[in-house]
Amino acid sequence: MQRYVYILLFALVLFAPLLARMAIVSPQAREATTANAARLVVITPNNQDIRREFAIGFDRWHVAHYGQSVVLDYRTPGGTSDIERQLKSTYDAYRDAAGTLPPEIPVEIDVVWGGGDYSFNQVLKPAGILQTAPISPNLLAAAFPEPKLAGVRLYDATSGPDGKPTPLWLGVCLSSFGIMYNPDVFERLGLPAPQVWGDLTNERLDGFISLADPGHSGSAAVTYMMVLQRAMADAEAEFFLRHPDLRNAPAAQRAKDPAYAQAIGNGWKHGMGQLLLIAGNARYFTDSSEVVPTDVARGDAAAGMAIDFYARVTEQVVGSRRAQFVLPVGATAITPDPVAVLLGVRGERLRLAGHFIEFLLSPEGQRLWILKVGVPGGPVDRSLWRMPIRRGVYADRTGWEPTTDPFEVAHGFNERGEWMVGFGDTRMIWGCAWIDSGDALSAAYSAVLSVSDDTRRREMINGLMDLPITWDEVKHIGVERARQPRERMDEWDAELRIQFARRFRDHYRAVKCLAENR
Repeated sequence: MQRYVYILLFALVLFAPLLARMAIVSPQAREATTANAARLVVITPNNQDIRREFAIGFDRWHVAHYGQSVVLDYRTPGGTSDIERQLKSTYDAYRDAAGTLPPEIPVEIDVVWGGGDYSFNQVLKPAGILQTAPISPNLLAAAFPEPKLAGVRLYDATSGPDGKPTPLWLGVCLSSFGIMYNPDVFERLGLPAPQVWGDLTNERLDGFISLADPGHSGSAAVTYMMVLQRAMADAEAEFFLRHPDLRNAPAAQRAKDPAYAQAIGNGWKHGMGQLLLIAGNARYFTDSSEVVPTDVARGDAAAGMAIDFYARVTEQVVGSRRAQFVLPVGATAITPDPVAVLLGVRGERLRLAGHFIEFLLSPEGQRLWILKVGVPGGPVDRSLWRMPIRRGVYADRTGWEPTTDPFEVAHGFNERGEWMVGFGDTRMIWGCAWIDSGDALSAAYSAVLSVSDDTRRREMINGLMDLPITWDEVKHIGVERARQPRERMDEWDAELRIQFARRFRDHYRAVKCLAENR
């Protein structure tokens, strides 16, 4: 008898993943597994709610428009960085000694969807693994009357020999970034509701901040970048007060001015110091940015930095007394979340990928992001709370969840392309400073906060914020990396990370020593 019990348990372990997969597949997707069904393989960091609702919505739309049912076969290896690594590994296997990809590649994945415009612009596109989106010029013109929103491109700028757009990626919705906080916890701590990023540096929030690892979460990394860019923008504004003649000069000309470059570098350094204090207040770094709003709502954290739709959904579920989302005034970006077709996709798979993009940019696909549950054409189980990217759909908001019109409110501060240079290496620096050196940071921060004299404690905090690194140094990392042999690049990156982590640990230990010898 005991032998049969072991056999039964073995079978359960063996088939559990298959049973779990069947359990989460929508009824529509299961019905689509017929001889007539098509299949599109999509790699994405989007959460389960988004994946489920768009699988249902696309299948419904495709049957109505093309008379064929479709299964969206999702691949979800993790966050944006995990997807970048998987795709890089997949395509690198086909590169020749010079790093060139052959014209025909037997890739399994058809579409990459979500992860933010930086990932598509600075990682996937330079890797040469995206191909021109198969959509009509009419759809492009209808979906994007203007190619930019507050200076940020809504689709890729690649064009053909005739000058007509041939985008490698297209934005399908918009994202903003802010602070999720728990009013009850803030009240118990005797603190006012946070309004700006700097409010998260308050010493009384030590151990009460929830953060996501920027090495795994693309949305978290963009949020942290907003803190840097706000500090850089403040430094630039102060510089222009002293040098008004450079205010309207082209960015390239300003960058050559030594005084301007120093001012922006000082702003970057100040922003890094702010982020360090926020990291010092962190109770942990999670791999998934979805966890942050949940822990804030449970009261396990007082606040966290979050992308808008995760926060809005949580606020809707638990109520505004337990969780509220705040967009820091003049300190958040509105950026596109793209979709693209991977290199090597051909024939029927390419045609279906084009249909998927067509659906995402259609009025039906756009409204699915923001319609309430139960509204015709809306989500089946849960509202998604994301801002459509197609401006025309904002004219009629019947059945929508409450939202602002980003095309009306986007002005002033936004993501600056010239300041995103080195963003990938900045993410690595954050990992070195906050995670690889996390124990040393915590020890130093605790020692500093234990200094009883207010003036001396402030001096110690300023010393902790003065990280031993400059923006010029981070920007130069890419230059040095380009000089490395391709076969040694991963080893070089690993060695560089070890060196920076050692540098930050030495800095924290020095500050800790000063604080303890008060």
